[in-house]
Amino acid sequence: MKRLLGILSVLVCATSMSYAQADGIATLQSSDVDIPLNDVAKGKVIDSGSCGKGVNYELYEDYTLRIYGNGAMDDYSTYSNTTKLLPDQAPWGIELYKKIKEVVIENGVTHIGGRSFYKCASLTKATIPNSMKSIGYDAFSDCTRLANITIPNGVTSIRNRAFNGCTRLTSITIPNSVTSIGESAFADCTGLTSITIPNSVTSIGEAAFWRCTGLTSITIPNSVTSIGESVFYGCSRLTDLTIPNSVTSIADGAFAESGLTSITIPNSVTSIGGGAFNGCAKLKYVKIAKNVTEIGYQAFPQTGDENLVIEFTSETPATLYSVESFGYLCTIYVPETALETYLNAKYWKDHADQILPKEQTTGINLIGYKQSEKKSAIYDLQGNKVTEMQSKGIYIVNGKKVMK
Repeated sequence: MKRLLGILSVLVCATSMSYAQADGIATLQSSDVDIPLNDVAKGKVIDSGSCGKGVNYELYEDYTLRIYGNGAMDDYSTYSNTTKLLPDQAPWGIELYKKIKEVVIENGVTHIGGRSFYKCASLTKATIPNSMKSIGYDAFSDCTRLANITIPNGVTSIRNRAFNGCTRLTSITIPNSVTSIGESAFADCTGLTSITIPNSVTSIGEAAFWRCTGLTSITIPNSVTSIGESVFYGCSRLTDLTIPNSVTSIADGAFAESGLTSITIPNSVTSIGGGAFNGCAKLKYVKIAKNVTEIGYQAFPQTGDENLVIEFTSETPATLYSVESFGYLCTIYVPETALETYLNAKYWKDHADQILPKEQTTGINLIGYKQSEKKSAIYDLQGNKVTEMQSKGIYIVNGKKVMK
């Protein structure tokens, strides 16, 4: 009997088997096998280690990556296309990056590290726990097979390029806990069709929705104070959007090459950046409230704008930084009482044959307005309305210069 017990003892030592407890989930481990005792683990563990202080990972043979523990995952700053693991690269390395199919992050983890799942081309599903507070830069960037993901309440920031290039994402809900959306956070998500930004968000980073060509609708809440550079650049199917009264500035290229057909700039906005609406081939009507004081270079379409009507409500012309703030085919309406001021202002006077007094405008209905219905509008070069032209002189008739 003693001899039999001795043999058993030797066998146990040889296989180095032990029970381990990790985050309340038990597994039976050995030097060459990992037998799961729960439904989270899936088969043999083929890689494991640390990915943050108090945070660990296990990768199973079906390429499910389990991340567990308490605390934040590490941020990783490098990515290598070789099999060699770099010092600042996620520990699962390039060969495993390509094969990971599912990521399960368990409760207790508070931060998804930057570049944790960067270019995980086989990743189709990711589970994020309620304990999560932030999603790092490039966390899921270029995960081209990731079709859906739920961001839980508790996340306060979605950092730069977090979901950049996730081309199969069709919709996403941003919870009320999020206060900032980083630069290029959803850029090039070409499958994304709609998104609602909650009232908790105060800042939207540069190019956040750059070239989201499938995006047809988006709600910007009253909490947002500025629309950053190129935020909706290239959103070719975005035809309608309301800018809330909280927004004070529209940055360079904010809506360039989008599908907008009409837009109203609210009283809160004071500046429109260069190229803000340039390349919007479908844009037909823009109404600009009185508080806009600056308009940047090529802010509005430069070509194909013969049907575009831009209506200004301010008595004081906004400062233009180039004669090319507007194209040379659009129609510009200004208050009748300020016509002379506009016609003599720097760069505005170069568009004199496009400028009409506001008394002719009734809003978007002016699109396609028949010239025959505007024949009574005659002004001299000082902006004074006259009933008829004299035998000699230069006049503005229906926004066109006429010489007698």
